[in-house]
Amino acid sequence: MITQLSKKTIPFLLLGLMLASPVMARDITMEQQSTTNARNQYDAAKSDYDTTTQQIAVQEKRVADEQTRLKALQDKQVAAQAKMEATKAELEIKVKALEKAWEERDK
Repeated sequence: MITQLSKKTIPFLLLGLMLASPVMARDITMEQQSTTNARNQYDAAKSDYDTTTQQIAVQEKRVADEQTRLKALQDKQVAAQAKMEATKAELEIKVKALEKAWEERDK
């Protein structure tokens, strides 16, 4: 009985497989396309991430270089201020000496 039933159902099973085959092929094609799209989106996102990461590294280097430059300028400013104050004190001494010389002459 099983063999007779099997013989009768085999054509139906084969027909079912044949009908399901194009559906499975379409599913595979759709999945391949979906996977390709997902891969392309990932590649674009990774590229954007890598580019942004590289830009950050470049910017961090620029900031570090500018901080070094700023520190050098600040040190130069401190030295310039000290020199300015020293020369101002010297100028005041010379101005007083000149005023004294004028006063002496006018006596």
